Amino acid sequence: MTQELHPGGVTLAPETIIERGDLWTVALNRNQNLLGKVMLVLNRPLEQVILLREDEWADLHRQMRRFTLALTAAFQPDHFNYAFLQNQDRQVHLHVIPRYAASRTIAGETFADPDYPDHYHVPATPRMLSKEQLVTLAETIRRALPA
Repeated sequence: MTQELHPGGVTLAPETIIERGDLWTVALNRNQNLLGKVMLVLNRPLEQVILLREDEWADLHRQMRRFTLALTAAFQPDHFNYAFLQNQDRQVHLHVIPRYAASRTIAGETFADPDYPDHYHVPATPRMLSKEQLVTLAETIRRALPA
């Protein structure tokens, strides 16, 4: 897959990018072990969440709301987790992780959340989708975004 370097230093595949805003870029997590996992990545280099500016915090809240609503419209998750993990990429980014009580089938692919409602486990083998599947998933979420 072609990679591109995000301004904050995170490497994103173009097919994962759902939206680029002034302050945040929203992209699919390449591991789709939980359908619709997205990341909101700060557009300026920063490694400490506590150093976000007020406008970045406000826009993060706005983007979290927009993407939670879009994921709800697209896939009807039963719950959401939100996490600043920053383990592999130190750049400030927030994971929005939909959780599901029952499996979902999208475009012939079945996605399950076997750990629901408990803490999810990162599978030994990640659920990597093809470039075409990622493009379709990104477009599905993009179409569900509120105005």
